[in-house]
Amino acid sequence: MKLSLLELSLGTALALASLSSGPDEVRYAPKKGLKVTRTCETSGEFELESVRVTIDGEQRPVPGDPSGSVSIEEKFVVSDELVAVGSGRPEKLARTFDDLHKQQTVSEPGPGGELVEQTQKLTCELEGKRVVFTWNADDARFDVQAAADQKLDAKLLDGLDEDMDLRAFLPDKPVAKGDSWDVAPAAFHAVLWPGGRLPFHEADKDEPDAIEHELNAALYASLDGDAKVTYAGQREEDGVKVFVLHVKADLSRTGESVPSSEYTSEHGGAPGVKVKVEFTTQAEGDLLWSVEHAHLISLKLEGKSAITQGISYPVRGQSVEQVKKFSGKTRYSVAVERAD
Repeated sequence: MKLSLLELSLGTALALASLSSGPDEVRYAPKKGLKVTRTCETSGEFELESVRVTIDGEQRPVPGDPSGSVSIEEKFVVSDELVAVGSGRPEKLARTFDDLHKQQTVSEPGPGGELVEQTQKLTCELEGKRVVFTWNADDARFDVQAAADQKLDAKLLDGLDEDMDLRAFLPDKPVAKGDSWDVAPAAFHAVLWPGGRLPFHEADKDEPDAIEHELNAALYASLDGDAKVTYAGQREEDGVKVFVLHVKADLSRTGESVPSSEYTSEHGGAPGVKVKVEFTTQAEGDLLWSVEHAHLISLKLEGKSAITQGISYPVRGQSVEQVKKFSGKTRYSVAVERAD
């Protein structure tokens, strides 16, 4: 009898252990009324790696010792209220843009050869404003409009994205520790452009620079590459039990622009100028997802990136092209804080 009871207890324990180590369902299913504050930060430091100048396709020597650097800093803070929940996504979500900060610092040789540093600080008219995203089932997309108590120019809403929960990184079925799945490059729109293509502009201007706006749209549309997520199991983070998704990506995006004659005339440039920018990024890190509340907790990615800037223009019947390549490190983070 004692042996039988021992066998029964052991069998029950093994069965429970088997159940507890089964696949986990990592899904988006927060409760209606959820209020969170999201803080998204991006930073990068890049050093000039090379400069290439060609005239009619023939490479020419570059005088001196090329030097320079670029640093990028972004911080977006938004408050979200989940007004209604759908299946695997919000049905209606209200978003307030609390703080929108973006700046770029460029260091390059001046006329005397000394390094001159210039910082460009950008602002966005959406700061302090509130918008509402509503799921459009017919078109399978989110419609966005100003909140009832707000009056916003329609141009401010163009390019906004609802998903800041990174739902596109989630598996489409229950997973066990060690399982991996591919993620579409478009999932990284929410990382590289948190909240969408926000209309930033210089403080002394009324709207975004036409060339920067065109390049940003092209970079967004051209995002490509390979990305994989591996389920690393559960752990406790700051007293919260989370699913751990390890993200690894190799991404690229390219943008081109040909300024109008009016633009080049206004900015003192020559007609026929063509601008091209390319970004490459290899990054990895962990995405943490709440086991209890079924929504994003945080994301931290780090890696290396390269920026290639090219400009070509005609001079006295010849085609001149200058290409600068910068390389360095980038960091992306998202932190979600619940109101309760």
